[in-house]
Amino acid sequence: MKRWMTIAIVFAAAAARADGLADLRAALARFPAQSTIRAAVTLEKQHQDDDSNTPERGKVTFDVEAGAEGLRVTYANEVIARAQAESRAEEIDPEKPTPTVTALRSIDAPQIVAVLDGAAALLRQLTNAKLQKDQRIAVAGRPARQLTFAIQPKLSKADAKHVKSAEMSLVVVADAENVPINAEIRGAVKAKFFLMSFEQKFHQTWTFARAGDRLVAVQHRDEQSGSGMGQNFSGWTATTVTLR
Repeated sequence: MKRWMTIAIVFAAAAARADGLADLRAALARFPAQSTIRAAVTLEKQHQDDDSNTPERGKVTFDVEAGAEGLRVTYANEVIARAQAESRAEEIDPEKPTPTVTALRSIDAPQIVAVLDGAAALLRQLTNAKLQKDQRIAVAGRPARQLTFAIQPKLSKADAKHVKSAEMSLVVVADAENVPINAEIRGAVKAKFFLMSFEQKFHQTWTFARAGDRLVAVQHRDEQSGSGMGQNFSGWTATTVTLR
């Protein structure tokens, strides 16, 4: 009898763990991101490698609107003028910093869509996720749930031939309705191309907020560092979304 009770407890625990992933996916499905959203987006970035004495920095703020008609990105005249002034100054002195131009070069549509539709972005991360831990915690005195996942990255055949190891973990903190409050990913990749070895580590964080039928990543930070071909590099990109 005790043996069967032990087996039942093990299966019940496994079922509870499986439910954590199902609960999270069901909560994310409640945010289809079909409504119109308007926001100001601030993008900051920094990059440094062994060839540069000082980090390359960039910062810019622009307006976005997303909805049934697609995605619109608007740059204020002041931003355009500042970028032009930086470019002119760089022509005279190549050592002049160009923070606005640097940031503008980093903007791309998938990045913007990912923060405005955080639910879809997080669902993609869960595609190859396996739940490892399901904990009940408190956030600001309110009940919450912390879900820890191991993620096995899917690689193309070409990349798989070079990648020696790839590790990734995802931690999601959700409220009592299983809607994410914040999330964090850590990972590391080691690869070899011919006789050259490469290593890269990355760390991403998100803070989410509800906006109608959207789960918006109002704060997103992406930090990366690594080495390869005798060079070391590090950098980060921070995105802040201010809802209108």
